Amino acid sequence: MEIIKDNFEASLPMLKKAIEECDFVAMDTEMTGLALPINVPKNTDSLSTRYQKVSTSAGSFLVIQLGICTFTWRDEIGGYEARPFNFPCFPSSADEAKAGERFFKCQSTSLEFLIKNGFDFNKWILHGIPYLTRPEEEAYIIRKTEKEANNASASVNNIAIDDRNKTFVTMTIERIQEWLQNSTEETLVLQANNSFFRRLVYQVIRTDFNDALHAVADTRARTMTVQRMTDEIRLQKEQAKIPKPPMLNLRRVLDMTIEAKKPLIGHNCFLDLMQITQQFLWDVPRELEDWKRSLNLEWNTIIDTKHLAGHPMIKEHLESTGLEIVSECVQKEPFSTVGPKIVMAEGFDRYLADASLKPAETNETDDKTQKDDTKYHEAGYDAYITGQAFLRFAGFILKEHERAAANQEAHTRKKRRVETEGEEGVESSETPECTSETGESLTATKGEQGQEEPKKGQEKEEDEEEDGELSETELEKEMLMERSKRVIIGNPTKSILETEELQNYYNFLHMMRSDIPVMNLTGPDQEPAERPWNLLLKNIPAGSTTSTLFYLFGPYNPFRFTWVDDRSAWIQLSRFPPGTNGPPANGEPAVPYEPKSLPIGLLGEDYVKPFCVGTEEEAMKGREVGVVFEAAQIEVVSWKTWYDQKEAEDALKRQMRQDPVSSAPYQKRPLPGSRAEGQRSLEPVLPEQNDAVPASLPVAVAGAADPAEALPGSETSAISAGSKRKLEDE
Repeated sequence: MEIIKDNFEASLPMLKKAIEECDFVAMDTEMTGLALPINVPKNTDSLSTRYQKVSTSAGSFLVIQLGICTFTWRDEIGGYEARPFNFPCFPSSADEAKAGERFFKCQSTSLEFLIKNGFDFNKWILHGIPYLTRPEEEAYIIRKTEKEANNASASVNNIAIDDRNKTFVTMTIERIQEWLQNSTEETLVLQANNSFFRRLVYQVIRTDFNDALHAVADTRARTMTVQRMTDEIRLQKEQAKIPKPPMLNLRRVLDMTIEAKKPLIGHNCFLDLMQITQQFLWDVPRELEDWKRSLNLEWNTIIDTKHLAGHPMIKEHLESTGLEIVSECVQKEPFSTVGPKIVMAEGFDRYLADASLKPAETNETDDKTQKDDTKYHEAGYDAYITGQAFLRFAGFILKEHERAAANQEAHTRKKRRVETEGEEGVESSETPECTSETGESLTATKGEQGQEEPKKGQEKEEDEEEDGELSETELEKEMLMERSKRVIIGNPTKSILETEELQNYYNFLHMMRSDIPVMNLTGPDQEPAERPWNLLLKNIPAGSTTSTLFYLFGPYNPFRFTWVDDRSAWIQLSRFPPGTNGPPANGEPAVPYEPKSLPIGLLGEDYVKPFCVGTEEEAMKGREVGVVFEAAQIEVVSWKTWYDQKEAEDALKRQMRQDPVSSAPYQKRPLPGSRAEGQRSLEPVLPEQNDAVPASLPVAVAGAADPAEALPGSETSAISAGSKRKLEDE
């Protein structure tokens, strides 16, 4: 269901009821851009650095569409009822909400992406719902209070009647008297070309007609409409004097979700949450930990389905964790058969409940079912499929746990029965065997006693008994069937929220392109994993080339060099044997290989000398590629040392922001290894070595300062996918 400015206020009761009664709320946003070129995320960003980058983007770009979808359990259908809402949102410049006026940036690729996916920019501007943050709403109330005070003051100080306005005042009084005495019309329209004349009309009504009339100005038409005062109008005027927040504010929907204390579901939603807090709630704080605490005060439980998609039980069934791929996967086995049933509520027919049902697969022929209802990248639809994916994932995990528990219980029960049967067999085996006088056994076989040979099925049962695999009794089968029905039909909301296996994935946000894969919203974040095969080379001699470095560090089997500047570069040692460029093809087993560790510190003369004055062949090759004695001063810095120095830099910057006076003396003391002014960033390149690279061609990216630049075919200017969905699939 799409809600626009014209029907927003009328839809509020329905929205409030849907949110208060639901079990979960899913959300999504569409924006005018994702990241500024200077704030492109890098793998090596600390979470604080990533937060600073995303917060800058959140303040630069605009949310242009908000999607909310509620999921409510209904016993009568044995499933969840979905109510997706799509809200185009545009900051109004109307007088009532001028505090919400925005100045924002656009990213051309994002706008192009939106228009290709059917976004209507005319509808966005003409019918988008305005919104105010909480500080803006407070400013609006203050401004309105001051305006009322000014109006009250103006009503006391009347305009003096003189030759400049006497004619206008006289004509206005005569027209009003004529209308009151002789006209049956309910209203009278007076000409008032500017604010001065409008103020005179109000003054005439107040002084000459004792406030028995009510006038409304139309500034565009330069007129004022006068009507007789009624008790209803008088009450409305009195209430209007009380400063109140504007009714037309999209933030009211978010406030409803916060007040209802419902779990909030998103997909790869770090940027969405940053945008929502910045655009609708409050200005994001400077520090990440402050943002986390503020966010936890709004929503107790936040669930990122992209993080949940990494669950061991889930990821093996997914080709990718992009939202479109996830949506297609959860509508197929095994998720579609074990997840809870989801249907669209009555009146919510903008999208199909199951996007895998194409029009050709339905038996209906009306226009409504013949349209394609997969509206990817419309915020309301993306919110719906996000919630759908979460419920299918959760249902699958719960069902797998139930199956494992049932199998364990059945195994224990069968084992106990086998032990009982074994004890009875031992007792029967102690019966003495009868023999004849000749010593022959008198115990007859079944065949000799005239009994029929066991059938095939009976033999199988006996074999199972011998192996300890006894079949269940009819009563046990009925009990298992009833338990299975309860899992499928009963309301799973409590289990979804309270099962520890799922709780371990709540309040964590997925971090794209990051050495730290998740952000913990309720506790300390994990440290990035060590990168022993990625090292920083400093003090590289001027004139050195990539070929120089490949020859100089050849004994350590380098895979890639990435230049930071003319004197620094990152080296990545190969994790595969020399002469290979990746894992074996055609499923062949990998050859065990342990990379040779590159010593930390200066290379030293002993290491460089053989490349310069060694054998004639070595010396000639060294001169060809540019190896010089100054290479002995190249310093090898471990990734961990570089990361610690970078964290110290970030901590110092944060301290300077919080207390610039006390931190000022330290501004001219760069940390050891910190980058000097004018140098490019010393961000390492940490790609996966899965790209096939010809062995004869050394891999290097000159001038690359971040992982994205070092990857072949990557985009470097900005996140130009137009949508975060595209990045998820990489």
